[in-house]
Amino acid sequence: MNLIRRPHEIGAIRTALDHPGPGLIQVTGPRGVGKTTLVREAVRGIQAVAHRVPPLPEPSQLLELTAQVDRETGPRESPPDTPTWDGVFDHLARLAAERALVLVLDDAHWLSESRSRAGQALARVLASAREGPVPFHVILVGRAGGLPPVALPGRPPLGRPPEEPPTPLEVRVPPLPLRGAIPFLPGGTPEDRIRAYAVFGGVPAHLLRLDPDATLWTNVRRTFFEAGAPFNERGLDLLERDVQSPARYAAILATLSAGEADWGIVHGGVPDLTKSGQVAPYLHKLEELGLLETRRSLDATPRSRNRRYRIVDPLLAFWFRFVLPFLHGAREPDVAHWMAETVRPHLDRHVASIFPEICRRHMALDAMEWAGANARECGGLWGSDYDIDAAGILSSGATFYGKAPWGEQPAGPEILSDLDAMIAETRYGFGRESRLRIVFSAQGFAPELARQAARRHDVALVDGEALVGGED
Repeated sequence: MNLIRRPHEIGAIRTALDHPGPGLIQVTGPRGVGKTTLVREAVRGIQAVAHRVPPLPEPSQLLELTAQVDRETGPRESPPDTPTWDGVFDHLARLAAERALVLVLDDAHWLSESRSRAGQALARVLASAREGPVPFHVILVGRAGGLPPVALPGRPPLGRPPEEPPTPLEVRVPPLPLRGAIPFLPGGTPEDRIRAYAVFGGVPAHLLRLDPDATLWTNVRRTFFEAGAPFNERGLDLLERDVQSPARYAAILATLSAGEADWGIVHGGVPDLTKSGQVAPYLHKLEELGLLETRRSLDATPRSRNRRYRIVDPLLAFWFRFVLPFLHGAREPDVAHWMAETVRPHLDRHVASIFPEICRRHMALDAMEWAGANARECGGLWGSDYDIDAAGILSSGATFYGKAPWGEQPAGPEILSDLDAMIAETRYGFGRESRLRIVFSAQGFAPELARQAARRHDVALVDGEALVGGED
């Protein structure tokens, strides 16, 4: 599985493991995103006990972990007649006092599902290990919001420096960005690859199902629409695993499949909710599962309710936009007819809803190549008179504002004048010496726009080649 685009996550975990005292790391992300592979890479060369928590009642979970620890570390001279969470964690902490040790609990959300007391025991053992300090590190891997709570002490023991962090490190693992997904994607040109990414996204478990030597449309038919296709029921499968009544969740995702939207539009997509506040728990749960992201305009005040919501995985957005109606239409449609009449004519509209996020992640990860710095803050700006797809601050201190159109024609000069007018409507970045205008386009740039960019030091044009980069 491709880990090339995970240097930040791996680096964060390894830095935490280098700490001389005990520590807790939470690795979260949606299903199939590669959390297990990431952690395995991060602990390579380090003494570790890795255990996958089973979806069983608490007593069985404890017995399974105890047996795994004994297999990995050798049998104890005087094992207890009845295993306890405190006992197994204490045993590992004693081993760590001799040599740094990492305990990895994968699928740790099953501990919460079983109402396990492992979290309380883990907190007690880590608190005791801090007094040493003992280099006992625990990594909990699972879905966001589902990991067992571990209440670490808020103050270090007497004699220890106050800079020792008492709070756990959370490492969120997002889908691979465009460049990380390139080796898996079909298509010969940058535009083709971007279009394929907007359909299949960056979840490694999904990308491994593709045939990069076949066309985009062959892959779409084989993975989504043919009988028994791996993604044929993907959208509902994800919901039915994690929620009891998926109908309202599905309605929200179907609404957002057309692109990110505000609270009012999302609420309107669930007609049986009479009050707008009723949609909040559903949005929260989808975000907890890693399926949804809440965005705020970068110039919004802390109390602002001006939020937008977007589906994190492009494949999920594609599924709810094109596959759900295919499966649950009034009559059973023909695959070839559905693709020709419904998917092909509207695919670029779908890509247009995904393209701005591709550009935002490019600014955060790869802008160094042409701007000399990556973004330390990145998002969007919107208000009554402006809507800027990508904006933020580079690590060099420069503010940037970008538009990311997707269409059949190259970007024209009018987009630059429109961007200038929108920048004048926001105070974000006001007063900074350097303010960069960026136009992203996979279809190229009209000659007049290219000439304007050449005359202005504050304008950059980023094409498909720059977004895709070299194939690693």
